[in-house]
Amino acid sequence: MFLNTNRLFLTSFFIGLGGVSLSMWGASWDITSHLLRTPETFFTPSHMLLYTGVGISLISAIIGLILILTKKEIRGRSFIFGTKVIIIGAIVQIIAGPGDFYWHELFGIDGLLSPTHLALALGIIIVTVGTIIGFGRINSEMNENNKFLKFILPISFGIFWFSIMWLIFFFVLPISEGETHNFNPNPLVAVVLGVALLPFSFSLVFWSAFKSINKFGAASAAALVFLTMNITSNIFTSEKLLFYLPWFVAPMASAILADYILNKKLKSRYLQKYSVQISGAILGSMFFIFCFPMLAMTFLEFYIFNDVFSYDVIHSSSETIANIWLLTIIPGALSGMVGTTLAQKKLSKLM
Repeated sequence: MFLNTNRLFLTSFFIGLGGVSLSMWGASWDITSHLLRTPETFFTPSHMLLYTGVGISLISAIIGLILILTKKEIRGRSFIFGTKVIIIGAIVQIIAGPGDFYWHELFGIDGLLSPTHLALALGIIIVTVGTIIGFGRINSEMNENNKFLKFILPISFGIFWFSIMWLIFFFVLPISEGETHNFNPNPLVAVVLGVALLPFSFSLVFWSAFKSINKFGAASAAALVFLTMNITSNIFTSEKLLFYLPWFVAPMASAILADYILNKKLKSRYLQKYSVQISGAILGSMFFIFCFPMLAMTFLEFYIFNDVFSYDVIHSSSETIANIWLLTIIPGALSGMVGTTLAQKKLSKLM
């Protein structure tokens, strides 16, 4: 009976993960569409994909709620907390969705940072966290070697990673000026926040993905999912940026190397002792390209004048962007190192 119940909850978690995947990909595509100045209405394909994901997340929450109400014998199981988190996230999204429509009606075209957009992003992240908790705790409880969970957990972390990037983008990208409100951050503050928070949070998620399976390949798979979502939603949807595709080899290679260092016994005792910090530094050093092309706008604000929109010059600024990339490697490595160190000390108790 417990096995069947586990499968029912696994199904609800999987549906929730599918929902947030569509929501995040649709939201990222929608932002690229805005930047490309696609005709703006609420009912665009990207918006429809985003809110289809919201609807699927709601289905996951409803299934979970029904299971909690009807399966009284499993209410004490640890993975139930994941379902409760999904329900909360779905409620936040339901409130934010209509709220976003009315915000558009009242204030017209808005930028990235608006109360309803932020609420929607938080709702998506909450649901993602719920699926990770659900998958992770079921994996811990099950004695059998479940191949599905070993496959799905890295994917969950990759989607969560992508969601965290966009949450930070709310406060660092210069695309939050709407028709009636301008929430764009100060350019210097945006750069400092980006350099400090992005590699730090990336290394936290990367280390968590590694610990979820404790095998080489889990963290790399999460990075691959992240990069796939970023490339397909932000590069493939903008033809002028396709020539940047080879650049993404660098962050993927850094993830594989960092994953290898975390999992393998290194010959050098020094390297072995500080393997967590070294892996964080390697991963964090590539944060700028992990976040490309969006983060480039934040830095290009210092190089362009005369009200030129930074996104419009990304395709013609490869040399400048390459120099910015080089400048971000060391601070990114330091921030990534701090992230994995904190993860090892604090998150290890929760994993």
